[in-house]
Parts: sequence; structure tokens; C-alpha cells
Amino acid sequence: MWKNININKNQVNTETEKAILINCPHNSKYDGYSFWHPKKIVREGKNSASLSIGYNNEFKFILKKYGKGKYNQNNVIDEKVILVEEFENIFRIENENIQAPIIKNEYETHKPELKKEVENNLIDELIDKEW
Repeated sequence: MWKNININKNQVNTETEKAILINCPHNSKYDGYSFWHPKKIVREGKNSASLSIGYNNEFKFILKKYGKGKYNQNNVIDEKVILVEEFENIFRIENENIQAPIIKNEYETHKPELKKEVENNLIDELIDKEW
């Protein structure tokens, strides 16, 4: 069974013709790691700043930590393989934030009701009255 999870577009590090390199969230224990995901199963997300990543229960995500120095920039320093359950835990908070309903402010959307015109006979009374 296929599943989808939403991520922020700002987590996309690199994009090639067939895959995208996605950074893990900073607030996870895999901060600094990234993984390649096939572009065929990446779609636009719930809003303009998100992507929806497709996967199934057989997926294994290979997280790689690349060097940040001058000479080891493209070298893999560390590599970990995680299963779907741990992957979902890493991106769970972001997915919940993206899927959260937009709360409308009742004061911004309030439209006052139309009032009916009230007939006023005061002018006629003043004209008829002798001063």
C-alpha cells in the first residue's frame, strides 16, 4: 500500500533528472543526513511550500552524511539505513504542520448584516409645525 508524507520544499538539497536529495529535519536525531528519493513519486504538496513524497512499507531509506569541508564535500562520512516506521517518525511533525487545517480569524471574515432603511417622518412634522 502506498503512503505519502509532506515535507517542506526548503529541505530539498539537490535535484537531478531522476531523483531529489532531501535533507532530514534539524530537530531530528538525523540532523545533517540526507537521502535520495525517486522523482517519479514526488508530487506537489498540500501548499505551495511543500512536497508530497510517496513510499510503501517495503521502502528502506539510506541516509547519508556528506562532508562539509573543502576536500571531502562529496564524500560520504556516515551512512545509515532506516525503515518506514522510523522515517515517518522523523518527518511526522512537519507532515502534521503542513496538513493542519487553516484556522480562519472570525474578525477578518465577519460580514455585517445589511440594515433596512428606516422611514423617518421628522421632516414632515417640522414642516407642518408652525413656529
